[in-house]
Amino acid sequence: MGGFGLPFCFINSNMTTKTLSCPLPENLNPLSPNGYMFTLQRLPELSFFCQEVSLPSITLPEATQLTPFSKISLSGDQIDFDTLRVQFLIDEKMANYKAIHNWIVGLGFPENNSQYTQYIEGASMPGISEVAKSSSDATLVILGNNNMPIQAIQFADCVPESLESITFTSTNQDVQYLIGSASFRYTYYKFV
Repeated sequence: MGGFGLPFCFINSNMTTKTLSCPLPENLNPLSPNGYMFTLQRLPELSFFCQEVSLPSITLPEATQLTPFSKISLSGDQIDFDTLRVQFLIDEKMANYKAIHNWIVGLGFPENNSQYTQYIEGASMPGISEVAKSSSDATLVILGNNNMPIQAIQFADCVPESLESITFTSTNQDVQYLIGSASFRYTYYKFV
């Protein structure tokens, strides 16, 4: 006769009833998937149009110690963070899509070396290293059921990894606004 958050009963061999209970958590509200705000410092154009953000997985690969018999599994010492993926509505002037595109082109300089130099010089942050100018911190703020912030997650040193293609089509019956998708690598993330 168990239930969510309720004690359950069982009958032991003496046919007497005993009640077991477990401690209730402090907060019984489940987390809503649509209460969040995402900001990427270098791309303010992205925040308002953000549609979906995936909190990346985190993995601690095992280390093994070899023995003459069976190997011994130990905890690893280097964390692997999965890619940060963001989906966003593309604004009419494509400002948010172009901002990510220009960031990737600036870091990858497909035509000549001056593209990288111009990109770094355009990032007007005096006294900041070249590496810091090529990355940006991001913050994912989780909102509670009253739309107030309850948790913040900071991503350090984000750099764009990919910007997915978008498809224009004239055969749609209804207007379906274009959604962009971008992936970012970063050094680590932490709950603050």
